Order: sequence, then C-alpha cells, then structure tokens
Amino acid sequence: MRNRLKLMAAACTFLALGVQAQTADPAAWPTKPVTLVVPYPPGGTSDVVGRQLAQRLREELGTVFVIDNRAGAATAIGASFVARAPKDGYTLLLSAGTTFTTNPHLNDKLSYKLEDFAPVAALCTVPFAFVVKKDFPAKTLREYVSYAKANPGKINNATNGQGSMVHLLGELIANGLDIKFTEVHYKGAAPATMDMIAGVIDSNVEALTSAVPNVNAGQYRALAVLSAERQPLMPNVPTFRELGYPSVLGETWYGVFAPVGTPKPIVDKLAAAINRITTTASFGEAMRKLGNESKTSATPADLLAFTQQQSKMWGDLIKRLDIKAE
Repeated sequence: MRNRLKLMAAACTFLALGVQAQTADPAAWPTKPVTLVVPYPPGGTSDVVGRQLAQRLREELGTVFVIDNRAGAATAIGASFVARAPKDGYTLLLSAGTTFTTNPHLNDKLSYKLEDFAPVAALCTVPFAFVVKKDFPAKTLREYVSYAKANPGKINNATNGQGSMVHLLGELIANGLDIKFTEVHYKGAAPATMDMIAGVIDSNVEALTSAVPNVNAGQYRALAVLSAERQPLMPNVPTFRELGYPSVLGETWYGVFAPVGTPKPIVDKLAAAINRITTTASFGEAMRKLGNESKTSATPADLLAFTQQQSKMWGDLIKRLDIKAE
C-alpha cells in the first residue's frame, strides 16, 4: 500500500511538472487569459482602443484578453503595475505616448522607466486639431498669428492640465508660430471643451475624436491640424506644415509593451499578431471612427526607436521651455 501511494505521488508530481513545463513554454503561449492593463478609466478613447485590440487578439491567438483599467498619476499607476508583473506574457500594458515620452521629463520620481519594458508593437496615432471659438476674430491661422502678435498674452488657450500632452502641444504651437498666449489649465478635456463651446476660451488643441463633431456642428472652428498630412475626417482643414510651419507637428499614440525579460518568442508572436490586426481594413476603420489612425511597427525594435525619438523631442521642448508638471 505504501509503495502504491509513493507511485501515485510520483505520478502526480510528474504530471504537475509536465503541465507547468507546458505552461512555461514560450512556444505554447498563450494557454490562459492575458491581462491588458489600460492606464485610464473605462469609457475613454484609450479604453475603447484597448477593447478593440483585445477582441481582435482573442480571434488571432485563441485566448481571452482581459482589460484591467488602472488609472491615475498620468498613466504611472498602470505602468508601474506592469513593470513589476511576472515576465511571462500574461500581463501587458497599453501605453499612451505620454507614458514613456513626456512623463519621465516631468517627474523624476517615477516608479518605472522605459528600460523596465519590452516594446511589442504600435497600435495607432491620435491626431490633433487647433481650434478657436466660433466668434474669434481670426478666420485663418495666418490671421490668428497676426492677432496674437498684436495682442501678446491676451489669447487664452486651454489645456487638459499642467504638463499634459495638450499643454505641450499648445506650447509647441506657440513656439512654432512665435507667439505668446496664456495657457489656462483645466482638469481634463471635457471641461475645456465645454468652455470652448461656451466661448469662454479663445483656442484649444483637441484630439480629432472630440473636435470633429463639435466643428461639424458649428460649435467652434478648426484652423489647422498638427499631423503630417490632412485628416480624412477634416479634409478641408490644412496642416501647419502646408501653412509654412513645419516644426508644428505633434500627436500622441498607443502601443503595447510587456515587462522586460518576457521571452522573445512570446514578444515576437504577440507583435506579429498585433501587426496583422493593425494592417486590416476593419481595424483601420474602427480607429478612424475614433478619430485615430492605425499604425504598424515592423518590429519591436522599431517601436523602441520611435519611443526614444519621441522622448527626445518632447524632452528637449520641456527643458527648453522649462515646463513643469502640475
């Protein structure tokens, strides 16, 4: 009897080790649900992008991708959580551009850094429009510049908060146009938009997802977009570049990152799946409906290089203008 129990225990141990080895085998990934951490609250654009990706990854890889909203501290809470997660491919981060490109230059006490992550793949970019209240005296960007130069500091320009991407884009515009306006910092995009509609604020930088319906409804006007090319959702609105301001070029973006040390076969398999998704017409259309543009990075190394380039660009601006976080 004792020998039989020993044999049964040994068999159970062998089976358990076999299951553990199969689970730990990068080639077998994924064998259980994967958590995609979105560092923003439910319901916003980031959350919608994450859920669109999760649905398609389930179809591509045959397992459930669960959204975990960990909002707060300008994405730092979610990023810090993923940086310390097991390096097994089952906890991923949906990064906003600010996570690695502006936050490190605004907060020297971050509990994460880019080196804590393995870049996987880009998802989409978020274009922005420069808008003015509907009764603002300037009808074109050239007239806006003339008005601003004749009234230095008298134009009130909204931001989503001190040190936010919208704040940085506003400073990029002022610097590129060589003008001065007064930044008015709101606690988020919604109150800034409401004051734009009410005519309290003169101008604002808005993501297309917010700007398009309000511009189309005549609530305020768009003078230019900050992307390299005109936007399909605003085909009649010129870019800053075509108006003679090539340095006014900015957008934010989303990408997927894993904890550093995640096995390369898992990173490569996930990157290939995401790249298949981002090149489909259905994903491109879903992003356009949000005012975004799908973006594909050929390799994880390409996403790393892009992130580093963006970090340098925004870091230089933050340092030159001495921009501080709230």
